[in-house]
Amino acid sequence: MFPAKCLSVWVALTALLAGPGHSATPPPPSGIDLTAHVVAVNQVGYVTRLSKRFTAPLSEDGTPFIVRAASGGEPLHRGEIRSGIGDFSDFRPADGAGLLVVEVRGGKLKPGVSDPFLIRSNLWQEQFWQAAVDFLIDSRSVVGTHPSAFGGCPWRDGNYYDFIIPSLVLFHMADPARSTALPRQIDWEADRKRVLDPAFKFDPKNPESAGVMEGVKRYYSELEPPAADAPDVVKLIHWGAGFYLMKPETKDPMGDPEKRQIHSQTVEQVAYVVWAWPVLKHWLPQSFHDRCYDFCFAHWRKSLEIDPWWDPEKYDAPPQGANPMGGRLNPYKGRHAPGHSIVPNLLMHEIAKRSGRPDAAIYLDAAVAQADYVVRKIDWNDPRSTKGHRMSEHRTIPNLVWLLQKHPDRAPAGLKEKIRAWAEVAVRRSGNFWGFRRYDEAEHWTIPKLSDVGNWVSLPAIATSASWVIDDPVLKARLRELAASHVDFVFGRNPRLAAAPHKPEMGFPEIERGWPVGHKLNVCARLELCRGSLSSGPGSEMFPFSPDAPFRHAEGWVNYGASWCVSLAYSRFDLAGTTPAP
Repeated sequence: MFPAKCLSVWVALTALLAGPGHSATPPPPSGIDLTAHVVAVNQVGYVTRLSKRFTAPLSEDGTPFIVRAASGGEPLHRGEIRSGIGDFSDFRPADGAGLLVVEVRGGKLKPGVSDPFLIRSNLWQEQFWQAAVDFLIDSRSVVGTHPSAFGGCPWRDGNYYDFIIPSLVLFHMADPARSTALPRQIDWEADRKRVLDPAFKFDPKNPESAGVMEGVKRYYSELEPPAADAPDVVKLIHWGAGFYLMKPETKDPMGDPEKRQIHSQTVEQVAYVVWAWPVLKHWLPQSFHDRCYDFCFAHWRKSLEIDPWWDPEKYDAPPQGANPMGGRLNPYKGRHAPGHSIVPNLLMHEIAKRSGRPDAAIYLDAAVAQADYVVRKIDWNDPRSTKGHRMSEHRTIPNLVWLLQKHPDRAPAGLKEKIRAWAEVAVRRSGNFWGFRRYDEAEHWTIPKLSDVGNWVSLPAIATSASWVIDDPVLKARLRELAASHVDFVFGRNPRLAAAPHKPEMGFPEIERGWPVGHKLNVCARLELCRGSLSSGPGSEMFPFSPDAPFRHAEGWVNYGASWCVSLAYSRFDLAGTTPAP
């Protein structure tokens, strides 16, 4: 059961979730001047080598634009708007160019000037990496910025399918030097002293809080700590996996029909730690590796099977009614992405070979069988099988790519063609001036009723990984454009011209306008206390360009933080010309 306080929040927000035609508090006006050229850019900026585009939804074809210094001066780049898009990808200034703007003039509209932005060779690392880590530091259950554990997992509002531990592993692996150079904030000994103090006050008034403090006390009492000078990313990995070693049974309280148990996806998260041990062992004790290793092999049986929840015949219709958050929401909650155990099985295959186990083959065989199931059973033309899996879609396509790249001789028939087919559907649904992949080609731009942010921050990883195995240079290039355009969308290139963070001052100093509505304070996961939180964004109601339409649900989610770390990792792999490997 929901505690009454949290349940009341969901009920109060259903009007906002439902969209037009329901009584709801009018949204704050956008203040966008529709008599001028509207210039929607990424308010933070662009990576020098990647696609750099903006949207001008009111401007006619052929309208000229310039890129200039925000302080004024001569044009540094010129171009023309085509189909509502301005493209300045060929403009590659030196990193010291400072803040820039796009200016559009011509036709019947008044001149328009964009928000200022940066162009830098490592912009995503410089602007987003620290905030992504800060978010996962602050949102930790019990020891983070609030002494609670909504959902009963290592992170507040986390769950067995949140993918936070693997996201941190991939994030660190993508650039260990950068990860190691980030400022140290987590003090394991200080946290231990604080939570073991009899005066520590845990807030138990949240679902699935039972057993949390017992597990946390065991974590600080039974496990050897990480090295005192370990990077925060590594300390977070130790925290997440260590929490599950002490309290492995969980249940998602948000209408999940699955009972409390040791979920296969929990075990799969821990497998990433064992696999990545060559890059983690400098900072973590061998005893920790051994406990993670034993935990995985003791509880792996379910991950060898085809998850019955992958069956498209079990998919629900799009969310309906006054409270779309209710019910099992398969696939819309993102709990059971098809193929989620493919890469974990490949990792277990490598772990078993590394340790000389005789059962190494069974994990590779399982991964191949699961990929074959996806090839045969999943129809990308059904939007429930793609964007419908919300922030968990990155558990499918990158997994298929991983198998094809690292075990091409074992790839099931049609795997490469299946990945290309996904890419073709994604590109077809993205043919609009936002460079935004729609949910379907009918009435829905975003997932019906629900917040869509997690899917936007997942798409860079998905599109980038797919591009690695696409031979067609045009399709490959378009996937890379979509990877960049979805980051742009999250940070301001959208119908509201507002970035997803509701409190951009907490981690995103280059943002001019954050998301204008926020979640009710001091309930559920208390993400308003977390730096780097990604809150919300436009729903279908605001497309193609209706900035004053109603808002969707305004709460962020730790799952969004995990997906964002995965995409930041994949972008780094891509720019470095590498793929995930310890």
